[in-house]
Amino acid sequence: MSPSYRTPEEFEQLQERIRYLEQSLEGNAYVMDVLSSTTAIFGDTEGNRRPEVIVRNTLEAVRRLLALPESAIYLLDGDASFNLAQHDAEDDTPGDLPDRVEQLIQQGTFSWALHENHPVFLPAGEDGGMVLLHVISTRTRVRGMFAARPGQDEAPRHELVMSALTLVLFNAAYALESADLYHLMERRQQALQRITERQSRELLHHMSHDSLTNLPNRMLFSDRLAQAMERHANGSSHVALILLDLDNFKRLNDALGHRAGDELIRKVATDLSVLLETPRGSTGGQGPSPTLSRLGGDEFGILVEGIQGLEGVVRLVTEIVRTTAVERTVADHPVLTSCSAGIAVFPYDGDEPDALLSNADAAMYDAKERGRNGFRFYTQDLNSRTFRHFRLETDLGGAIEDDQLRLHYQPKIELATGRVVGAEALIRWDHPRLGMLPPGQFMEIAEDMTLIEQIGEWVLQQACRDLASLPGTAQALPHIAINVSARQLRQPNLAEEFFAITEEHGIPADRIELELTESVIMDDADTAARVFQRLREVGMSLAVDDFGTGHASLTQLKQLPADTLKIDRSFVMDLEKSHEDAKIVRAIVVMARSLDMQLVAEGVETDAQIHLLREFGCDYAQGFRYSRPVAFDELREMIVNDVRMLPESE
Repeated sequence: MSPSYRTPEEFEQLQERIRYLEQSLEGNAYVMDVLSSTTAIFGDTEGNRRPEVIVRNTLEAVRRLLALPESAIYLLDGDASFNLAQHDAEDDTPGDLPDRVEQLIQQGTFSWALHENHPVFLPAGEDGGMVLLHVISTRTRVRGMFAARPGQDEAPRHELVMSALTLVLFNAAYALESADLYHLMERRQQALQRITERQSRELLHHMSHDSLTNLPNRMLFSDRLAQAMERHANGSSHVALILLDLDNFKRLNDALGHRAGDELIRKVATDLSVLLETPRGSTGGQGPSPTLSRLGGDEFGILVEGIQGLEGVVRLVTEIVRTTAVERTVADHPVLTSCSAGIAVFPYDGDEPDALLSNADAAMYDAKERGRNGFRFYTQDLNSRTFRHFRLETDLGGAIEDDQLRLHYQPKIELATGRVVGAEALIRWDHPRLGMLPPGQFMEIAEDMTLIEQIGEWVLQQACRDLASLPGTAQALPHIAINVSARQLRQPNLAEEFFAITEEHGIPADRIELELTESVIMDDADTAARVFQRLREVGMSLAVDDFGTGHASLTQLKQLPADTLKIDRSFVMDLEKSHEDAKIVRAIVVMARSLDMQLVAEGVETDAQIHLLREFGCDYAQGFRYSRPVAFDELREMIVNDVRMLPESE
């Protein structure tokens, strides 16, 4: 077959079609290039997460697709209003696109365009010019509106270009959504960081400050003391350490209760803080203001830097003693307080913080032994309290072997009949040189020396021996209450060891009542509940001592298998005069009844208290009105002779 030849006209048409296809391919490639570059709208840098940067990048991408004399992006704010975010015009001319868009808004066609997910062309303006609108939205949320005024020669309705425009703006919507989420997360992260920093500061403050007075605690005070000694190590000036302790504070605590003791501590701390901020609280030295700290209990520490001589320290301590020795109202009672202070000076009295603290402590206790309400400077031969403490430590180890410990008993009286139904066993130390010592003078030492378990075992052994010597059947024996310490509470196999002792002496386990103070129980309620349960299983009776001072809740009491509550003496001493104390005792009685517990009132001293306790429904009482702690022979006489201790009117 012979080849076919096209005419020149056909050949020209073929070339025109080829050019068209080439232009289309070039246009398609350009559009694809623009679309691939739209990832810059999202970006991954801090800057590209700002809405203004996303808007700018979006308009740049659109201009690569379309020749637009004017273009703008409106963003939707939190009040559902559209605000102009950016407006671009050729040659930086003002342009009238915002006015045309405003006209569309007034006409309502702008709102209509929000529901169209494709470009729409609307006439706007007096000249009838067209405005291109395209919603900027994700699949679930409108973010804004793109608006533009097309050029005269632009063919904006080209399908591929319009589809590309939709993709660019869809990408922009998600970029804005992502930016919002990022900023929300950033704000939450910043808020979390602020909370963490605040909690860290609070934790550090809590660790370094006393919760009752908000003064520096022993840890922070020791650190500041070490720093002060380091600063003054060259000897150009000195550091004075003052330790002071409130006189007879324990007596106040026992009489008025721990809450009253806490109130007094706060008031003294406030008065001392005020003093140290005045000229009277200065030593006249060149150092910073004195540092006041609560070291624990009723003990305070004062650190004074930059002193040149002792005259200023003497003036300051004199003012401290004078400030403390005033009458204060505590728990509605007038209380006259005083303090004893000890002073040690660096570098003369110690070159280490612990040594300086120890020597100031020795001087303070020497001031107490010399009559209280005063102060003493430390000297090497002035260490009587430390020496006494050391002597007691040395002697206590042999007190059991040398048969120096004694048990005295305070009778427990049945309020209704006045009969002696039991007693509380109280330890004494018959020291060969110092005489009969109460537990307050040596039991802390026993705790420190870990002798408390050995002494606790001796107390139970002796109580069982005394009970076994009473006439009558075992079940007719009185109950003997024995105090258990916090260290004993943590002792493994406590229940088994105590039960073995009662069996050894033929004493029924329920004749022994073990007492733990409410504060000791609340310090480790879980351990207390576990130990109480085991003691109950072996048959022993259990009592919560000093009830009302440790803030135990009803729920916590329900978890303790206790038989008895002992009302703290601080609620009994003013029972006939204080309506508040009467209300508290009534409430304790009601609570004990609801838990099937018996009640013992401690510290009973008057017939009026007896009558009120009977009226309230209390079961038992003990106190000086009935008897002071006595030797076992006297308790035996009371029990054998069936002594009745009734109010005088009966």
